[in-house]
Amino acid sequence: MKKILIVLISLMCSFSMLFAQNTEFDSRLLVKYSIEELKKLEKENPSEVQFQTYCLDNAFYIGDYPKEKEGKINLDGVKQIENINEINLFELDIEILDGRNQLFSINDNSKLLVVYDTKFLRNKFQKSRQ
Repeated sequence: MKKILIVLISLMCSFSMLFAQNTEFDSRLLVKYSIEELKKLEKENPSEVQFQTYCLDNAFYIGDYPKEKEGKINLDGVKQIENINEINLFELDIEILDGRNQLFSINDNSKLLVVYDTKFLRNKFQKSRQ
């Protein structure tokens, strides 16, 4: 009887430790979501949290601004970015759109920021998980 009780207590402790672990989120997501929102999203739709985390590093491309096309590019805006190696679209208040890429001039036309559309990103995300 004592052995069974010890085993049951051990199992209960193991399960409680397993379920009590806090999920750690990429801190860059906290610009858009609160911890509570991320926990709720993680519980209801864990792949969406993974997708949002994936987007932090993969939702955009930075290239040289093509000087020959200056004035011919339909820009979605202009962004001043101190460090282009540490871009967080959520800090820049850029929402990823369905169905179309967005183009932003960075730092007075020195660079071009291309933000991919949601469908393209979801396809890329799915491929990265295979």
